[in-house]
This record gives sequence, structure tokens and C-alpha cells, in this order.
Amino acid sequence: MEETREEKSQRIKKGELREGWTTGTCAAVSTKAATMVLFGLQFPDKVEIELPIKDRKAQLKIHRFQKSNGEAFATTIKDAGDDPDVTHGAEIGSIVRFGKDRGIKILGGEGVGRVTKSGLGLEIGEPDITPIPRKMIRNSVLSVLNALNIDENDISIEVEIFVPEGAQRAKKTMLERLGVVGGIGILGTLGIVVPYSTGAWKASIARQVSVAKESGVDIIVGTTGRQSEEFARKFFPEIPDIAFVDIGDFIGFTLRYAETKGIKKFIYAGFPAKISKFAKGEEFTHAKKSSIDIGFLVEIVKSSTSIDTALENELLNSNTVREFTEKVKGLGFFFVFEKLAYLAQKRCKEIASKIDSEIIMFDFDGSVLCYKHS
Repeated sequence: MEETREEKSQRIKKGELREGWTTGTCAAVSTKAATMVLFGLQFPDKVEIELPIKDRKAQLKIHRFQKSNGEAFATTIKDAGDDPDVTHGAEIGSIVRFGKDRGIKILGGEGVGRVTKSGLGLEIGEPDITPIPRKMIRNSVLSVLNALNIDENDISIEVEIFVPEGAQRAKKTMLERLGVVGGIGILGTLGIVVPYSTGAWKASIARQVSVAKESGVDIIVGTTGRQSEEFARKFFPEIPDIAFVDIGDFIGFTLRYAETKGIKKFIYAGFPAKISKFAKGEEFTHAKKSSIDIGFLVEIVKSSTSIDTALENELLNSNTVREFTEKVKGLGFFFVFEKLAYLAQKRCKEIASKIDSEIIMFDFDGSVLCYKHS
């Protein structure tokens, strides 16, 4: 019986999150199905493959398939589980045909992005199909060949991965900035999508930092979301697009990774709430893992000026950092933002001592509350 929206909401609230499948898994399943069709094997409604995780398998339903003129195709519909993903619901397919050169060749077709910049671990001009999905796709073909006792060196097979809506879905991502044009990537290191996965976000950050470095950029502007990125771009028009990285809540990870890549300068751009968490000592600023401490902010006020009990209580009773921010702005206590930026900058240095770090804190209208630089 299909789960209702209310049942799903209750399950997520309890922390019972459902895993999904990566684009790499979907492409591998479609490839196995298409290979089976090409060789005339009995075709099931579902196809199973081995995952990169030990003793884990994936069994996906085949959406559609067809065979004609020496080639066959099959597709699956990607289920991202409870993880929000622009590729959720995408049709991901594979065309398998007999080729000319011996062995198995993997190609990118409609809706699969093409690499135009270095730093992604793939050659420029190659389809954005990362190494583990490539291996999964190859193994899918081999599983069918082995069942038929066919040696891969005795046959020529071309596999063309395609995503009909890939180009449109890619517009909702940062792939073009990374140098991937024309479609989405066929990705995934585990084969499964872990809901709200920190690993997936970290992998995205690492990709962006690596591409920036390979492009000759020694500066990263780490933003906490789309709005802070928009404000930071306006403030730093001279910094190239490739340098702006949406780091979300992963400030600690980003700094450490950027240092390993030889990044010289890091600018942390965000709003008072996340910056205050980091200033206090949190390296991961997601609401589920760290909380706003109004008391910490009030102590910053008290360390710099004298306030009476009534004002202290009024500040402590702020429901959000935004409310606290409005109150201290009204009082003219802009030193609070200076102190937060100072503490955040100090924390950056403790995490990545080789990087020159700067902090820019925006108000909610895009004005600058503080810019702490060298």
C-alpha cells in the first residue's frame, strides 16, 4: 500500500529516513537490463545489481525497454528516497549496442553532462560519469556476458547512458559552474543515497574546491546558502564565479579540505546565526546538530559594555538570532558583529593555519554588518 503524505511526514519526524538510489546505480541497472534485452535473455520486471558496499544489492523496477537494429535500451526512474534531490524522479537510461573495438566502451548521451574543466578527476571532453559508476556500469555488462560464457575481449560493446530531462534538471544545480555542461552527472560512491547525507554535500564541496584550484584560483568564498552567495557576489564582483562555493553547514570540513588543496584565502560569507555558531566553536552548523545560544551573544554584549538587568533579560528573551540582531542594531551595538567576526576569524585560523581567512557578515537586506579582513 502506497505511503500517504501524512505517514511520510510522521516517519521523517521520527528519524526513520528512507534511502534512495544514486544516478550511478540507476545507470548500472538500466545497462544490465538493456544488455539482457540485446542478447535475448528472459526479461524480468526488476533487475538486480551488486553495489560498491559489501553484501549490498540494488533491485530496481524497469520503466521501459526496446530492442531494434542491433541495439537495445532500458530505463529506470530514480528514487532518491527521503533525500531532496533535483534528480529524484528522473528517467535514467542506457543504450547498449554492438560496437567496433573489442571490449566495453562507456559513452555519455542525451542529458549527461560533459566535462569542460579540470579538477573533477575526469578528462576534459569526457562525460561526467565518475569512476565508481563507470565500474558499476561495466560490471553490469560483464554479469550478463559471464552468464552467457562470453569473454569481453571477444566482443565489442558500447554503452551510452542518457537522461532525457538531464539538461533541464542540470539548470537547477551548480554543475555548469564546475565546468559540466549539457546535463547532469552520473555519480555516487556507495550506490545508495543516504537521506540528508553529509557525505554527499562534502563530496560536492570537495569537487567545487578542486575545480577552482585547477582553474588557477587561490581564493574560495564559502557561502551558507543562495542568498548569502547572491550578496557576496555583489560585494566581491572581481572574484570569479568558480571561487564561490555553497558550503552550507560544513565550515570546518571546507577549511580543512581547502588547506589540503593549497587554497591561500578563504572568505566565510553568511548571516549572524551560522557565524555565531561557528564563533562559539561549532564546526557543523546545521540546526539538528547545533543550537542557537542567545546567552552566548548576550555575554558578548556584556563583555564590551554595561547593561542593566532589564536590558539583559530583554536580549535573552530573543526568540531568534534575527530578533537579537534587530535589537542590538537598534541599540547601536554594532561591536557585537565585530566581536563575532573576530572570533570566527580566529576559529578559521585554528582549523586551517595556512589559509588567510576573512569573515563577511550580511544583514537580511544584503547590507554588511561587518567585514573582518587582514
